[in-house]
Amino acid sequence: MLDDFDLLIGATAIANDLVLATRNTSDFDRLKGIVLEDWTS
Repeated sequence: MLDDFDLLIGATAIANDLVLATRNTSDFDRLKGIVLEDWTS
């Protein structure tokens, strides 16, 4: 289950066509249409 604040962050990124930079990609990759970048790797 995705935390409420993570869902809000992900939905905001999708709605505004933004790239979400996070090291926690495993939580967000469940969201359809999200673009993720992990800057730590």
